[in-house]
Amino acid sequence: MSTKSYSKSSSGSSLRKRRLKPYLRWAKWVSLLIFILMMMLLLKIGWEHAKSWSFFKITEIEISGNQRASKEEILLLSGLKPGMGIFNFKLSEAVNGIQSHPWVKEARVSRQLPDRVLIFIREKEPSAILVSGEVYYLDSEWKVFKKLLPGDKLDYPVFTGLTLEDLQDKSSQKLALAKGALELWELAKVSSIFPSEQISEFHLEESTGLSLILRSGQKIILGEGDFAEKFHKLELMRVEMGRDFYLFRDLDLTRLDRVVARFFTLKGTNGTEAELE
Repeated sequence: MSTKSYSKSSSGSSLRKRRLKPYLRWAKWVSLLIFILMMMLLLKIGWEHAKSWSFFKITEIEISGNQRASKEEILLLSGLKPGMGIFNFKLSEAVNGIQSHPWVKEARVSRQLPDRVLIFIREKEPSAILVSGEVYYLDSEWKVFKKLLPGDKLDYPVFTGLTLEDLQDKSSQKLALAKGALELWELAKVSSIFPSEQISEFHLEESTGLSLILRSGQKIILGEGDFAEKFHKLELMRVEMGRDFYLFRDLDLTRLDRVVARFFTLKGTNGTEAELE
């Protein structure tokens, strides 16, 4: 009888252990999780306390790559200043603030522990100037990014007759002609015969296409397309005509096979028109 009773007791104990085993395993993982969370909490408290140490205060902010955007403007937009905690700002917010400056194309901000912040700036480079009500800088993607102010550089191709609406319309014929005009501008920049300094502006009209307005006041109508060939023809005319080149008022180079010139005459009379070989 005693042996049988012992066997039943042992069997019951084993059964209870088997039933409790999943709960014991679960309790072990819960205990481990609680321990990890407590350690993380302690680390966070310790880290928050460590961030307030003077060891992690910003003592130097180094800015590079800026030419037009001043250091003072960049610091103001970044929200950074010496003395603040090096971990007490978000890198993304500092970058977004700096990139709101009209001259800034890209900004990178990084921490250099324990007390330095590095800011690198890549500025926008104007590709042209647009005169349309106001005077604007255009970037390489033909987007307006800044109104011109006194002291801004003017040695870029100037476009008139092109509107802000034309810039938004990617199928605009005027915009296509303006892009082609930049090819001509690049040729003029390296030309010793007809340098870009002689060009006052590129003018665009629906009826006549692209025209050059020279600083002398003369107008050269180029029409649509073949701008490189027409520019080389213009250089040849400049060499062949010498000083007489400046006698014409308007020069029509719309067609490559002929040139029509209208010359200056006495005040009160009509200009003389001639077709040049």
